[in-house]
Amino acid sequence: MEIPEILAPAGSMEALEIACLYGADAVYLGLKEGYSLRSDAKNFDMDELERAVTLAHSYGVKVYLTLNAYLHDDQLAALPDVIISAGDIGVDAFIISDIGVFSIAKELRPEIPVHISTQANTTNTRAINAWASLGVKRVILARELSSKEIANMRKNTDIELEIFVHGSICISISGRCLVSNYLCGRDANRGMCAQSCRWEYALVERKRKGEYMPVFEEDGFTFLYNSKDLCLMPVMDRVMELGLDGLKIEGRKKTILYVATTVSTYRKARDAWAKDSENFKVDPEWIEELKKITNRGYFLGFFEGQPSKDSIDCWFKDYTQTHHLAAKVLATQGDVTTFEARNPLIEGMELEWMSSCFKRRKFILNSANVDGFPSTYIKPNQIFTMKTPFRPKTGELIRKPFSQGDKVS
Repeated sequence: MEIPEILAPAGSMEALEIACLYGADAVYLGLKEGYSLRSDAKNFDMDELERAVTLAHSYGVKVYLTLNAYLHDDQLAALPDVIISAGDIGVDAFIISDIGVFSIAKELRPEIPVHISTQANTTNTRAINAWASLGVKRVILARELSSKEIANMRKNTDIELEIFVHGSICISISGRCLVSNYLCGRDANRGMCAQSCRWEYALVERKRKGEYMPVFEEDGFTFLYNSKDLCLMPVMDRVMELGLDGLKIEGRKKTILYVATTVSTYRKARDAWAKDSENFKVDPEWIEELKKITNRGYFLGFFEGQPSKDSIDCWFKDYTQTHHLAAKVLATQGDVTTFEARNPLIEGMELEWMSSCFKRRKFILNSANVDGFPSTYIKPNQIFTMKTPFRPKTGELIRKPFSQGDKVS
């Protein structure tokens, strides 16, 4: 019985720490130097990568380095040094799309496994087996595959297979998109996507400049290209039955609250299936958890075949979420917990402790102290202490219902 990894996005060192604490089996991350498809995430330099690998490995978590941009010749000169240094640091695999990058990695670091990115758009068994013949360990399948197609691939291939189970969907599905290039000169296939598909659009007739004609009107604009977010939690039993090796969560530009919530929730579901697959049922609480974080509305992607037409949400105005990050635990001593506030907090406010063991416990903010003095209002980034009816771990998060003025963190 295959027990797939839960793979978490790590767009920063803090996100990596949260992913490890909340139950990820592996994290994937990119470098500040580029080479990945999230060049505007915080990412890691080589010194930070070394610290990240050391930290992750102390938790028993693997680190996969994304080198999945499609590079031009002028970007290849520095790549060998990057690959050699990453190998010395001890990354557990490279995630690659470009066959040229793949050839360099296999030449210089043949001992490090290569995972083929979803950006390579692998949609058939013959392609998987071709990659296997070149020495690839794992293929991250294209997003536009149904469960039947994935099952057939699993039956007819021997190498590891991985799919995305949660997160944003590119309007071009597996990413070969040139809209960003055309509109603002930022190459999506080299990690600089401006997310032009999320902009507001209206039709303009050539001879009637300045006269906007919306396709589906909302305040004069339409959001023509917006896909809802992927969420396979409602069909988690069928996902687990596919015998996959990795279940990936998208989101290297998302918040640490997003990382903690998605990782702990999918980990909880995965472990419940592994413990008793015959009696496994999706707990409605898991789906409610995922609704609390930032999202564009959820759908099942191509898992059940062709998505319905309402999967492209022309009425999308903004992300929705019901909760924001309130604070992060810095330390505990006896029944007193030290926190760092991440959003404004007011005495009497209901907060919720997010245990890394998936327990959720509500409590009221009261008798908090800042610099040793009672405080009824706590600003973002202030350190405060208070007695708590529970003993959290360092690094765990506290969330609160969304309120106007909250910042995203």
